[in-house]
Amino acid sequence: MSSDEIDMGFYCNHKAMHMVKISDRLVIYGPVIMNSEVMVYKGNIEEKQVLGIGQERKHILELIQDSYSNIKESKEMIPAALPYTLENDQIDIAAIDVTKAVLLPRYNFAAISKDDYISYCLVVRKDLIGTEIFDDFLDNYNKAAEELNKKETLISAFGMTREFWDMVNIKFLQL
Repeated sequence: MSSDEIDMGFYCNHKAMHMVKISDRLVIYGPVIMNSEVMVYKGNIEEKQVLGIGQERKHILELIQDSYSNIKESKEMIPAALPYTLENDQIDIAAIDVTKAVLLPRYNFAAISKDDYISYCLVVRKDLIGTEIFDDFLDNYNKAAEELNKKETLISAFGMTREFWDMVNIKFLQL
């Protein structure tokens, strides 16, 4: 792995790093989505102490701990379990992907961090890079990213208010 890939790995999830480490055929091509997690809770966020977070999202946990000093404990679990454990008071705040927020309309939402952070990276087979089919993929991906960066597209596709999307500040990055 190059030093760029190692540096990128700090920001990419454990699964992406694991894939690259176990196969020299793969490379982290680049970050693709920023700011795609949101805090979900009831009541006053300053009173929340027990955070539920998806497995292997250590960099997200570090961002939350930097932003919310009231968080005293974290429980790592499969992401699908977060709404259930929140609803049953096993945790009192959860970090979830924004696409799941629409499933929790009775809750409040807050940004994970005031600063931008990388949520997802693209892992690619090295032999595909530079091929016509991969270049076509990049063109189509970049068009989709441009469209998804429009708040109107997000509101239409996922619901939630403009204020929600402004607060989350999700960004689809060009490759």
